[in-house]
Amino acid sequence: MSRREEQLPELVRAHWANIWRFLRRLGFEPHVIDDAAQDLFLVILRRIDEVKPGNERAFLFGAAFRIASNLKVKSAREVPTEELDPENESEVDANAEERLDDDRARALLYRLLSELDENLRSVFVMYELEEMTMQEIADVLEVPHGTVASRLRRARDDFRARLARHRARAGEKRDT
Repeated sequence: MSRREEQLPELVRAHWANIWRFLRRLGFEPHVIDDAAQDLFLVILRRIDEVKPGNERAFLFGAAFRIASNLKVKSAREVPTEELDPENESEVDANAEERLDDDRARALLYRLLSELDENLRSVFVMYELEEMTMQEIADVLEVPHGTVASRLRRARDDFRARLARHRARAGEKRDT
C-alpha cells in the first residue's frame, strides 16, 4: 500500500460531509447520494496517486461532479423535496419554530436550486455554497475561467429572480 493510499481514510473523514452536501445541492436524494459518494471514494482509491498534494478537494469535487453527471444521464436524478414534520408545526417551543423555519428555508433553497439550469446550478453551488474559487471550479468543470464567471453571474441573476418571484407570491398569499 502506497503512502497516498494510506491517506484515503483521512480524505474520507475530511471530505465526506462536503461531498455529500454538494451532491444533495445538485439535486439528488439521500439514498442516491450515499451510493454516489461511495463510488467516488472507490474512484479515489484507484486514482489516488494521480491526485496532486494540496489539490485533493478540487479532484474530489471534479470526480463527484462527473459521477453526478453520469447519474443524471442514467435518469437517476430526482428533484429534492424536503418533507416537513407536521408535528413540529404544533409545537410552540422557540427551538421547534427555529427548526421549522430552517426546514422551510432549506426546502426553498433546494427547490430554487433544482429550477436552475444544470450548468448554472453546478457553478452556483460550488462557488456560493461550497466556497470554491473560480479557478478551482474552472479546473473541476474543465472550462475557461471566463465561462465560470459568466455562468456564476447568470446563476446569481436567475436565483435572485426566482427568489423575488417566490417572495412576491408569498406576499400575495398573506395579503389575501
